[in-house]
Amino acid sequence: MFRQKTLLLFGLTLFLLSSCAAKYTTHGKSTIPSAQADQLRQAAEQWLGTPYRHGGNSHQGIDCSGLACQLYQQVFDYKLPRQANAQRNLGYSVHYPYLKSGDLIFFRFAGDERIEHVGLYLGDKQFIHASTTRGVVIDRLDDPYYQKHIVVIKRILR
Repeated sequence: MFRQKTLLLFGLTLFLLSSCAAKYTTHGKSTIPSAQADQLRQAAEQWLGTPYRHGGNSHQGIDCSGLACQLYQQVFDYKLPRQANAQRNLGYSVHYPYLKSGDLIFFRFAGDERIEHVGLYLGDKQFIHASTTRGVVIDRLDDPYYQKHIVVIKRILR
């Protein structure tokens, strides 16, 4: 009798753990509809080459948090706060392996605690951001330079 209860409990535990794993393992699939993920990439590509301008908010010049604001408004009809530090306070944290299109990636390059940069994940290990030297570009998030400086990833939309 004890053995049967132990086996039943073990089987139930395995079932629960596997169902939890299936729920949270997404293998790169987006939680936003695929049409919106495609729309995000198309909208992002329209910003490519826009020069960097601190405080900028247009195609004449834009900074990283302004780009995040513009894309979220355009694609998701969602108004983000203008500063990256305020954007960081939204949503919930996500671990790197579970990134999805639309997640915000926050970076720090100096030694202090403030957020210095934000990018928007596009999928396929790519993110868009406004580089101070290259303007709006799409880079690889698996580049060791960016990997080293990630502070937190936030999911704003489910």
